[in-house]
Amino acid sequence: MKRAKFEDKNVVVDILTKSFINDPHINFLLEKSKNKNKLSIIMEYVFEESFYKGEIYLNEDNTAVALWNTSMKEKLSWRYIYRNLSFLLRVGFDSTCRILKMDKLVHKHHPRAGQFAHLYTIGVLPESQGKGYAKQLINFMIEKMSSTKSTLYLETANSTNIGIYNKIGFHVFHTIDVDGHKLFCMNRKYC
Repeated sequence: MKRAKFEDKNVVVDILTKSFINDPHINFLLEKSKNKNKLSIIMEYVFEESFYKGEIYLNEDNTAVALWNTSMKEKLSWRYIYRNLSFLLRVGFDSTCRILKMDKLVHKHHPRAGQFAHLYTIGVLPESQGKGYAKQLINFMIEKMSSTKSTLYLETANSTNIGIYNKIGFHVFHTIDVDGHKLFCMNRKYC
């Protein structure tokens, strides 16, 4: 695994955009946006957010990526303000409100103090799926965080993924239901 640099933004956005083209959660969040580039816009946004308040890891052949947000806080800056205003203007008010509402529901189940890592998103190019890259990226962070005994979090809207995440120690601890759209919140605690 290698930690992504800002120069890797286009590679990461490309992987995520191709990985999430039919994702039910992303489509739910962005369904009201009329911008034809809305998927790449949100992936650019999550790249920058995770870059400044977490860690991003790519596999060696740049076909898979994991974006982790940590307990680190992003400082208020002109870059932060510009990124958020630009996102609002590009995807629209309705989609931005829906995203903020879901973020609030998700983050209310994360700890207020101490260290944690939140798998913000993980993507594998369609032609590279099924080769264990996502598991390698998650296990890399599990190992990295084991010394701090930090809890790891993730969410999935795909119920098929629950079994996959169970196999590496994650368990559903809460289900969010908004307008019939379910999001399963999972965590992995160290004993």
